[in-house]
Amino acid sequence: MKLSRRTEIIIAAGVPLLALTVFLLRDYIMPVGHYFPCMFHKLTGLLCPGCGNTRAVNHLVHGRLWLALRSNPDLPFLILVPLGFYAELIADIFGKKLRIVPRSLWFWCPIFAIYVVFFVLRNIFPVLAPP
Repeated sequence: MKLSRRTEIIIAAGVPLLALTVFLLRDYIMPVGHYFPCMFHKLTGLLCPGCGNTRAVNHLVHGRLWLALRSNPDLPFLILVPLGFYAELIADIFGKKLRIVPRSLWFWCPIFAIYVVFFVLRNIFPVLAPP
């Protein structure tokens, strides 16, 4: 799907403004220690793939990178993949065709398999669970 140039520019300007707003209001948006319970975990007792993401984002915006990665190690992908698409959008605005994020199933299927294995293992070995 090709976005109009105007939409691309609005998104390109809006993303940094949104990120800055979240950063400046981080203590009001995500106060430390106030997390919504995971319904999957509450119902099954198992950790879902997203368990720890709220804590990870909270730790990240408060500058605690190690705790963010410890809470849920998929955080780099949740940040880097959208940033890759954002960089592609910026390049497109300036007339350059740039592909940072791979589009191949040969790339994404092994990553997905690693995540599935990890999320099974984190339910078996408590050391892999979010703190």
